[in-house]
Amino acid sequence: MKTKERNKMKESLFLIKGILIVLIMAAFNQSCTDLDEELFGEVTPDNFFSSEEEYVSALGAAYTQFQAFASGDPWSVQETSTDEMVVPTRGQDWDDGGMWRRTHLHSWTYEDGYVNGAWNFGFGGVNTANRLIFQFQNLVEGGQVEQATADAFIAELQTVRGFFYWQLIDLYGNVPLVLDFATAEASPSTETRATVYAAIVSDLETAVPKLSDAVDGTTYGRMNYYAGQALLAKLYLNAGVYTGTDQWDKTITACDAIINSGAYSLENNYFSNFNVDNSGSSEFIFAIPYDEVFFRDFNIIVRTLHYGSQQTYNLKQQPWNGFCTLEEFYNSYDDADLRKGDVGTIDGPSGKRGNFVAGYQYTSGGIFVMDDGFEAPQPDRQPEPLLGDPDGERLNFGNFGSTQPQINELGPQAYRQAGVRIGKWEIEIGGDPGHMSNDYAVFRYADVLLMKAEALFRKGSTAEALTLVNQIRARAGVADLATLDGVVSFDLDDDNQVISGGELFNEIGREMFAENHRRQDLIRWGFWTDVDKWVLPFYNPQDILETGEHTILYPVHRDKLDANPNLTQNPGY
Repeated sequence: MKTKERNKMKESLFLIKGILIVLIMAAFNQSCTDLDEELFGEVTPDNFFSSEEEYVSALGAAYTQFQAFASGDPWSVQETSTDEMVVPTRGQDWDDGGMWRRTHLHSWTYEDGYVNGAWNFGFGGVNTANRLIFQFQNLVEGGQVEQATADAFIAELQTVRGFFYWQLIDLYGNVPLVLDFATAEASPSTETRATVYAAIVSDLETAVPKLSDAVDGTTYGRMNYYAGQALLAKLYLNAGVYTGTDQWDKTITACDAIINSGAYSLENNYFSNFNVDNSGSSEFIFAIPYDEVFFRDFNIIVRTLHYGSQQTYNLKQQPWNGFCTLEEFYNSYDDADLRKGDVGTIDGPSGKRGNFVAGYQYTSGGIFVMDDGFEAPQPDRQPEPLLGDPDGERLNFGNFGSTQPQINELGPQAYRQAGVRIGKWEIEIGGDPGHMSNDYAVFRYADVLLMKAEALFRKGSTAEALTLVNQIRARAGVADLATLDGVVSFDLDDDNQVISGGELFNEIGREMFAENHRRQDLIRWGFWTDVDKWVLPFYNPQDILETGEHTILYPVHRDKLDANPNLTQNPGY
């Protein structure tokens, strides 16, 4: 997609968003999730829903909810609880009452804020979709909209609703099932995970065939037929976790609907998917069209980079020095892997882009970035230095060249430069790291190939699965695998036990790093309770480490339980 078309599309989405904030979101009262929304104006059949453009605009409220997906609470709970990402506490930075340490140790409580935020994200999307479906149904009954016209929009809203319900059952398991706005109860009861799964899959299997199969600017950033199939593939892939019954054949069928269409293909350059101007990617099946002006708040860069990184990229605001990757996950990439990138050294900055920003850091003028948190050694203070760089004042992500681990401890005295940072999305020189313009792929073609590979592997079709995985590896510039068995990424320095499919698991992690993926993968592969293996290098005995099966689900937040006595708390909380 050309830049001009991309900008036109984003401007259209901004218009949709503006219309909906003023008009649609005010149409109906909030239902079951106790979210607060300010109401504006009134929508009636006489002043809206009179043209195709307004029908499309009406969908905008449902998509506005996706704004929080890539950097908000949904992303945080899926990523920082795993072996690929952590938020060390550096003095007073990122302490938040110990919340981030608890997240990584699987010791969260039912009062932690992101537990509430992810629930609100899910049910906010469900409720908005339900309201809009109800509106279209009323218009059909009143004769203002033809049934055939409304059906396509209702099917799209049902698919959007299915996405949000997928997030809810994935994170919380047992949740209320509300599919009808008109009859929704104020305080709905909890339904079992399997019951909700069956309802939303049935809903999607009916709705998805009605969606447009166009792959162009008219469906970019929207749920088309192939995005619906990708969503179904995700649900089928995790069906064993959600219901106790695997659905590998259905996973393959949904993936094949995308693969056999010929509408998508792997980009020749992996990083084309993550550039600032990336909306033309041939891999994007469903993407969130973030923009610094029109659709803001994509903020991974500001969350991960060090304060001094502002000097490296001439950023409009100072980063927050938070999220980083773990040493063993970083080392699971071969040095020749194009996805890994280079390390900045004492002799100069990194010359090759990667998923990570590692090693010594330089200003845009070519001199060292200095870590202003460095404190000179003092015999009466421990640890030494308190928050600085063990090698001196020069900023060095991951302590490359040092004998110390990349992260000295989880907190509260983690070094301010500790940990390799997230560099997967292109860092725009002079850009705003808190409002990035890189689009975020919720579903992309490489993921579809890997989902099919895993389903084939589970069914015993190892050779065919290996061929798909090696397509991904070829693009990354690394040699073909001879077997999918291997040592899992978080166990590289432990007992080196070869696990069936271990290299498939690793390859999914390497390709899908930081894309809201890892928690599901760890749970599905049975590695979730191995948390003790990936936190031990910086585990502090005073911290509470949880490894129980109950942590597969997050708790229902205290606020939700207080507001709705019909909710049931998950076991173990």
